[in-house]
Amino acid sequence: MTDYDMNIHTNPDAMAWAKFFVERTKNMDRDAFRDESYMVGWFANAMMAMHDYVTGTKTIVLDDGSAFVVDK
Repeated sequence: MTDYDMNIHTNPDAMAWAKFFVERTKNMDRDAFRDESYMVGWFANAMMAMHDYVTGTKTIVLDDGSAFVVDK
């Protein structure tokens, strides 16, 4: 993996990660890996989950099913 570009690790853009991932996995036998729009959603969700975890953001679900977000 000498041609691996480590710059992606400092890029917070889910679209850039998806494009990078699809290009790197183009030979894998998985349709989802070739669908860039699917991968954008996957990376964006993963990034927001980490953001919420690091910042302590919590989602509170009420008994009626509605929800709100509590930040520190």
